[in-house]
Amino acid sequence: MWSREVRMWSREVLALSRRWLLMMLRERLNLLFSVLQPAVWLVFFAGALGGAVDPRIVGADDYIAFAVPGIIAFTVVGNGVTAAMPLLFDKETGYLDKLLSMPIRRSSLIASRFLFQVGMNSVQALIILLMALVLGVRPATGVPGVLAILVAAGLLTLALTAAGMALACAVPSHGTFFAITGFAPLPLLFMSNAFVPLSAMPGWMEAVARLNPLTYAIEVMRLLVLRGWTGGVPVSLGALVAASSLLLAVGAWQFARQTAERVT
Repeated sequence: MWSREVRMWSREVLALSRRWLLMMLRERLNLLFSVLQPAVWLVFFAGALGGAVDPRIVGADDYIAFAVPGIIAFTVVGNGVTAAMPLLFDKETGYLDKLLSMPIRRSSLIASRFLFQVGMNSVQALIILLMALVLGVRPATGVPGVLAILVAAGLLTLALTAAGMALACAVPSHGTFFAITGFAPLPLLFMSNAFVPLSAMPGWMEAVARLNPLTYAIEVMRLLVLRGWTGGVPVSLGALVAASSLLLAVGAWQFARQTAERVT
């Protein structure tokens, strides 16, 4: 009985994920720019700043290698805040009510969006790492480290997608959603160690950065690229898991609360 329920739930998740994929494939120009944008950021942004940054401050001779985790996190943030847009439009057009009236589990709606976003962000992270390889960056941990980087990016994706979905359920209209998501990404990014180490920040900014889940995701990826399997990897990964679990719980609670009200 339990295996049958799991199979049915898996079919629902895959069917809904296919819907997200088809929606993305129909906008081919948007897909092209979404895939190529991270590589462009790496080449122009990190390349331009590289000559202006003191290697002693960042703790790396190659600023591009230092910036690779920040670019991956920047990509995840950008995708995370827009991940909930289809759900938001479904809510406003009434299609979400139709989905909720079908004999499917609400968890499959959330899981399908998570699955799609993790897959999309993993592809973009691999493109960034391949571009970094062309530019001479060699991860200190090799292929296993690349897989660990994808795990860290996946955890961050889950956290930000859950936050975006909670916001999409809570706001009264897409205008409010776009106002918040248009403002939030840059402070979230720059209040982390994406482009400068924590030690180079003012004290108040460092304190805020240490509360930011991005900081721990970036720290995991940066250690894997620059240092190897150091003791800081499990510590930062544990902090990332805790932050992601908290945001997932908040997102799931908000989604269940809002959809229950809509069904009622």
